[in-house]
Formats: sequence, structure tokens, C-alpha cells
Amino acid sequence: MAEKILVVEDDQNIKYLVTFKLKNAGYEVFSASNGVEALQFLEKNSVDLIITDVMMPLMTGKELIIKLKHNPATQHIPTIMLTSRTLEKEVVEGLSLGADDYIKKPFSPQELLARVKNVLSRKKS
Repeated sequence: MAEKILVVEDDQNIKYLVTFKLKNAGYEVFSASNGVEALQFLEKNSVDLIITDVMMPLMTGKELIIKLKHNPATQHIPTIMLTSRTLEKEVVEGLSLGADDYIKKPFSPQELLARVKNVLSRKKS
């Protein structure tokens, strides 16, 4: 059974690219355009990993991660931040909030797939 990944991204081009690459790698992929949509999706569905942008309307990726980590039903789901916010303090802040990894835009699809694989393998062990 394919591992399930939720991609939370408001940029349609990036969302398409990430979704396309993950599906081609054999993952089952779902998407949301912001943190509010992601939380609504997670009320009825479970996933193995969440990849989220940081700067989005309605609810940022940081706010999403905080809500996920404070909810017993979702706190176990690993998260990867995928963002153009590249300053060291922003990376550290994202990881401090509970993100399991941080990918800076622009990114290579190979790096994305390698990091997804690593985070999912850590979840299994």
C-alpha cells in the first residue's frame, strides 16, 4: 500500500510539480491550498507525511504545524516545510516548531524525494 502524503501549497505550479513527482515515485498524494483546508482534510483522512509551504493565506504553514503538534490525533504525523524562507533563523524556527525537515525553494525534485524518503523511513523506525 502506497504511503499517503498531503501537500499544502498555495502556488498551483509548485503544488503540481510536487504532486507530480511524488505520484511518479509511487506515493498517494492529496493537496490543500492552505492550512485551513489541510486541517479540514485531516478531520476525515489520515496521511503518513505532510509537506507544507510557510507563507499561505488563511493559515500559514507555521500555524498549521503548531496546530498539528498540539492535537493528539495529528501530532505523530511528520512534516516537511517547503519554503522560500531561507534565512538560518527561519529554518531553525521551523524545526523548533516541530517540522521534521526543511526544504528551501528553489529545490531539486531529487532532493525533495530523498528527504521525503528519509522522513518516512524515520517514522517507521
